[in-house]
Amino acid sequence: MKKSKFQFINPYLKEAAFKRNPNFIPDDTEFVMQNSFHVHVRRIGKENRANVELELETNKKADDAPFQMHVRVASDFKWEDLDDDTVEKLLNSNAPALLLSYMRPIVANLTNASNLPVYNLPFVNFKAE
Repeated sequence: MKKSKFQFINPYLKEAAFKRNPNFIPDDTEFVMQNSFHVHVRRIGKENRANVELELETNKKADDAPFQMHVRVASDFKWEDLDDDTVEKLLNSNAPALLLSYMRPIVANLTNASNLPVYNLPFVNFKAE
C-alpha cells in the first residue's frame, strides 16, 4: 500500500451548539432533518497547505424540529506533487468527506446527551452541485 500525496493534520472541533426545541413532543413520527453543509477552504500562503472547515447547520429554519444544531470541524491539509486541479477537487470533496467522519460522532454524542433519539449524520456527496 502506498501513502497518499494528500494528507491531513489533527482534525479538531472548532464550534458546537445544540438547542433542543422545548415545544417538540417526541412521538413515532419520523422527522426529516434539514441539514445544510458549508465547506470553507483557506490556502496557507504559497505552501502546499490549506485549512478546510466543514460547517453543519441542522434544522435552521424548521420551527417544528426536535432541535437545532451548529457544528464546525476543521483540519489542515498538505500535499506534494499534485496539480492545481487535483488539489482543488481534493480540498472541496475529499477533505470535507474526511471531516464529516470526525463530525459524525460529535453529532451523535450531542443528541445522545439530550432526551431525544441519537441522530446519525447520513453520508453526503460533496461532489454533487
